[in-house]
Amino acid sequence: MIYIDRRKEILDLIMRNGSVKVIELSQKYDVGEVTIRRDLKYLAQNYGIQLTYGGALAGDIGGYKSIIETDLTKKRTLNLEAKKIIARKAASLIEDGDTIALNAGSTVELIIDYLEDFKSLNVITLSLNVAAKASAKPFIDVYMPGGKLRSVSGAFYGSDAEAFLEKFSVDKAFFGVVAACVKNGITHPVLEEVHINKVLSQISRNNYLVADSSKFDKVSLIKMMDLDAFDIFITDDELQEVYKSYAELNDIKII
Repeated sequence: MIYIDRRKEILDLIMRNGSVKVIELSQKYDVGEVTIRRDLKYLAQNYGIQLTYGGALAGDIGGYKSIIETDLTKKRTLNLEAKKIIARKAASLIEDGDTIALNAGSTVELIIDYLEDFKSLNVITLSLNVAAKASAKPFIDVYMPGGKLRSVSGAFYGSDAEAFLEKFSVDKAFFGVVAACVKNGITHPVLEEVHINKVLSQISRNNYLVADSSKFDKVSLIKMMDLDAFDIFITDDELQEVYKSYAELNDIKII
């Protein structure tokens, strides 16, 4: 393994686990401890990790704030201006003729507002609210799964909904999320909605995380997917440095 790849792996381990030990890395990569210390020094200079006597710590990764589900009506009022900018940026990535997917959430719902001057778009969504808004635009064909509707989020879920989604091939999927962190990835407070979001990501060629910076460094009940499942983070300019480093490490673009 060349040193560049080794350093990327080491940084990923630090971000996920919070710390590493020189002796363990030396054994893992079959190189001398001096080489590992050189790697850690480079990562400290460029990615902000903290060197310790026997290893290194993730300098910017602290305790994550645990959160619970918030009613969609309240979500719509939180960080609204940032959400509008993020939604506009997301909409700019959509091309005429695309098949896009939108999960349920206050930010992805706003994407529909910025879709103009298209001849044809296919929109697949889990959200009753997104479907209602999209159906008002004559150039959009809306596809929505059946199943059970959760009134709190306005999202459909269940095995019938998942089977419906698996029939499709999606160009671009946009995911609003409740909580994101390096160690736990994307987490969600409601078990019922986790698997259907996974299915949505699996049928799409490109997955985009659509979230303002307040959603980062948060953790909720159930893991939905890792952060490296996304091709692009679409967020605001307050995104914490550790996520910028993570994106660089995993070839994720930040908009």
